[in-house]
Amino acid sequence: MARIDWNVWRPRLGYAAFAVAAFLVALRYTFPYDAVRERMTRLAAASGYAVEVQELGPGGGLLGVTARGLTVDDGSGLKFPVEEVTTSLRLWSVLTGHPSVAFDVRIWDGRVTGTVGVSGDERPLELTAAGLDLARALPLRRASGLELVGKLSAEADLVLPVTPQGKTAGAAQARVEGAGVSGGQVPVPGMEGGLPVPRLSLGEVTAEVKVDQGKATFQKLEAKGGDAELTTSDVFLVLQRRLKDSPISGRARFRIKDTFWSQSGTQGLRGIAESAMVAARGSDGWYTYQLAGSVARPMPRPAGVH
Repeated sequence: MARIDWNVWRPRLGYAAFAVAAFLVALRYTFPYDAVRERMTRLAAASGYAVEVQELGPGGGLLGVTARGLTVDDGSGLKFPVEEVTTSLRLWSVLTGHPSVAFDVRIWDGRVTGTVGVSGDERPLELTAAGLDLARALPLRRASGLELVGKLSAEADLVLPVTPQGKTAGAAQARVEGAGVSGGQVPVPGMEGGLPVPRLSLGEVTAEVKVDQGKATFQKLEAKGGDAELTTSDVFLVLQRRLKDSPISGRARFRIKDTFWSQSGTQGLRGIAESAMVAARGSDGWYTYQLAGSVARPMPRPAGVH
């Protein structure tokens, strides 16, 4: 077997490597980012969202794109900002025949990272969220009517369908540290305008969800260690294209500790609250509600045991 003459092949390999590197660098800086912006806008519009991008350019490796100063409009007039989004094509996934994109999103003073498939009828999605400040989550405030506080972290491993006939599957878990409410109103059946809520600590909120055939079942959803405690049972969502439209069902039990009612400024509120929720109060002091409606418009019904 003839020996390789590296004196001949070394410069050839060097020139080839230089040509490939030059091509990738040129591609990075001459990439049609305006076309990407237009494509992003069309995809969002197809899902009922309007997206504006202030700046779009290279980022996230040789085949990456970074968008800064995004504004997302859900179609109802609610707009919320996204600080930065970086996406990059994973070369190894292309070589294995299952192309995917890595993403890094900066939002609400936190970060969401992960990967998502970009081919086939089912798209695997893996993500990790850390440090999201709920006080900055305007969509949650508008949906709940409450000024939420706390730091959210989460992990999810899902399979997302492309066609309307497909069903989401997988699992997710989340935790909110320092959870609570700094104000707002909670809708209470039979009470016009809802129940005003003062500053209220919920301690740590944890959730574990299993998703199968488009149905998200909460295997765990509870709040412990604060002024109020919450437990749930048989809670599930029938997932819709927009999460806020997803029907909800299940049962929730909560109680507010006496230490909260002993605080200044809560004495008058206690009488109003107990009167409005008397039908849900059980002999153990816990309030029980049957959940109905949707995520955006929950309709709890008293289900207390006397």
